[in-house]
Amino acid sequence: MDTFSLTDIKKKNLSDIYHYIYKNPGCSKQTIAYALAVSLPTVSQHLATLMNEKLIEKSGQLTSSVGRRAMAYQIIPTARIAIGIEILSRNIYVTALNLYGKKEAKEKFELNFEPNQIYFDKLQKTVKNFLKKYKYEENQILGIGLGMQGLTSPDGSQMTYGKVLDCTGLSIQMFADYFSVPCKFIHDAECASNSELWENPEIKDAIYLSLGQHLGRALIINGEFQNGLTGKSGTFEHMTLIPDGMECYCGKQGCAECYCSGNYLLEPEMELDEFFAKKEQGDSACQKKWENYLSYLSMLINNLHMVIESTVILGGNITPYFTEQDVLKIKQNVLERSTFKDDTSYIIQGKCRNDAVSIGAALPFIKEFLKEIAVKI
Repeated sequence: MDTFSLTDIKKKNLSDIYHYIYKNPGCSKQTIAYALAVSLPTVSQHLATLMNEKLIEKSGQLTSSVGRRAMAYQIIPTARIAIGIEILSRNIYVTALNLYGKKEAKEKFELNFEPNQIYFDKLQKTVKNFLKKYKYEENQILGIGLGMQGLTSPDGSQMTYGKVLDCTGLSIQMFADYFSVPCKFIHDAECASNSELWENPEIKDAIYLSLGQHLGRALIINGEFQNGLTGKSGTFEHMTLIPDGMECYCGKQGCAECYCSGNYLLEPEMELDEFFAKKEQGDSACQKKWENYLSYLSMLINNLHMVIESTVILGGNITPYFTEQDVLKIKQNVLERSTFKDDTSYIIQGKCRNDAVSIGAALPFIKEFLKEIAVKI
């Protein structure tokens, strides 16, 4: 039987009160006491603590036709800020999120990636200038997440497989040593799926496919990422889709990456906008490639669904170009391949279309703060 000390009870009450205000901005002391079944003196004590920590503030008085009007409270969304960075080969995106996971600031910087200290010297200066510009104090920052194209160690301290950026073995300390806040690497597809789960908290089990220049993925069970012992679980991009097919950047042939990523669609130096503009203008080569792409993607979706029967979320930079007919075509192709002729409503488009990686790189720090708030005060 679990036993709880007086300190444990106080911490739980403080956490419960903060979370109630978080979910019900503009609530009164009396409302909090009634909803949580705690005494008014207890609520008053914890409200004072949260006010002293500058985590909540008064937000006016509630209207009342009789008696004294009750004071309303709300959290201060910018009391803590989390920073997410999307690292790409030629540039970076830096995003600041408040405690509701909403963007407070975002900027793009040109910075050619190199797996060395010179690059991270430039990166840290860029981030510190960003913090200075928006007047964020370092003690206000919960953490800094770096969304990377590659597999990371479970604790985010090292790149364990980084063929795209040639950064295998890279240590987060090359960046973290410049800061007094937690910093970690996060796989870019996991970042994007973080963003999706934040917007779709009702989804507990899912396969997330990030359809961008490269194919990314995340396997989510009971709301948690399943990365495996060394971070390789769910690397669907390197499943063989076409035996002895095109060569993948991993050195093998026929990987799903070769057929379900943007690189399959694009000629050298071509951007997605250009490809889809040509397709819409009737370019037969682009139209044929797109048909093949949808077919290969449908094949991958069906294979995955045969292994894990759960929601499949289509995210990434390509999905905004999907028409209603494209999504119907994918579902039709999957249905034709399915042994069991399942209802294909399990295939859904992601809600996060912009900045999903930089947002998702920051969100873990916000989640941890909300979970551990009583410990951190």
